Amino acid sequence: MDHGGGDFGATTPNLKIPPARAGTGRTAGQTSPGQTPAPKAGPPRSKSPLIWIAVAGGLFLFLCLLAVLIIYLTRSEPGFTMIVRGAPPGSDVLVDNVSHGVTSADGSIRVTGLKSGRRGVRVLHEGYIDFNTSVVGKDGEEKSITAQITQVKKSDPTEIDYHGPMVLIPAGEFIIGDDGHNLNEKPAHKVTLPDYYIDKFEVTNEQYKKFCEETKRKCPTNPWWNDKYFAQARMPVVGIDFDDASAYAAWADKRLPTEEEWEKAASWGPGTATKRMWTWGSSPEAGRATLGSNQPTEVGSNANGASAYGVQDMAGNVLEWVNAYYQPYPGNTATDPNFGTTNRVVRGGHFHSEAEDARTTRRIYQAPKFTAAEQKDRAWLIGFRCAVSANDPKLQEHLRSQK
Repeated sequence: MDHGGGDFGATTPNLKIPPARAGTGRTAGQTSPGQTPAPKAGPPRSKSPLIWIAVAGGLFLFLCLLAVLIIYLTRSEPGFTMIVRGAPPGSDVLVDNVSHGVTSADGSIRVTGLKSGRRGVRVLHEGYIDFNTSVVGKDGEEKSITAQITQVKKSDPTEIDYHGPMVLIPAGEFIIGDDGHNLNEKPAHKVTLPDYYIDKFEVTNEQYKKFCEETKRKCPTNPWWNDKYFAQARMPVVGIDFDDASAYAAWADKRLPTEEEWEKAASWGPGTATKRMWTWGSSPEAGRATLGSNQPTEVGSNANGASAYGVQDMAGNVLEWVNAYYQPYPGNTATDPNFGTTNRVVRGGHFHSEAEDARTTRRIYQAPKFTAAEQKDRAWLIGFRCAVSANDPKLQEHLRSQK
């Protein structure tokens, strides 16, 4: 039956084209007119672009996470790091009065995460004089401190009560003077001193009153700004001229400190070769001393302004007599009409002065006797403290009696 001469296979979708019949003159793969060519064999088409985008996105995310991990693992700890070296093994290291561990067998310790700014450092070890200093650091910095603390001799306790608390200043070399300030402080030079003790506090009204009562000496008058001042037991005595101060020291089996002794106790420290510009450190800081005030404060009111040896009120409060004429240091060629063997040296600044006058190397002169005008306007700025040599026979007898 005639089906119209059409090719069923050519008009049926999704069917393969059969091979050409013999005699048609076509080879395999050729098509008749009107037929759709079959797709040629070849490599498969590439994957969708979405797959590559996903792969690239995953790789980018992985790299971001890797970068965050590297930053986390290598970032600096907040705060700064302090390394203490040179202390005896097992020494306790305190920062701002908080213990941060003990030194290792080589005498060192690494303290991390310290808050930026100035931090107070103290190194303690039984049988040694405490090492006190301060360090200033910023986030990410590393600071190094050498704490070669001095071992205490068994015969020399670090603090004694000898007509009042006294602190041992061990024998050794230190630098007196300063080349960066006033002419009369130049030149900075080395001085070696033997062991000595110095009063921990300035002489008080209570102590001086006892001296006056026992020696029948006239008590000092009250300063014009407080008519009940001398009745305040713990206030530093004022209005005392050089001779009065020397007499009290002799009565107490002591003496006035030399200028070198005063400056070492104020500016130096046990086991260190670092000089302090102020008793507490290298910069003026509010709240460390009684300065810029209209009156002094009780002795010991500024414990955080103590020197490295623990001596208090050596900056501000009242000026202090020392046993020294106002003369140039060796090698100083400056001319000053006040130099000579008349004026005496007073040290430490006073309650009405500014921080500049309370530097540990600052030298001020005063005639040993007050004029009438000075008695009113200047005498109330000056007090004193005492010292005694560690090998003084009376002191050694006292120490033996205490044992």
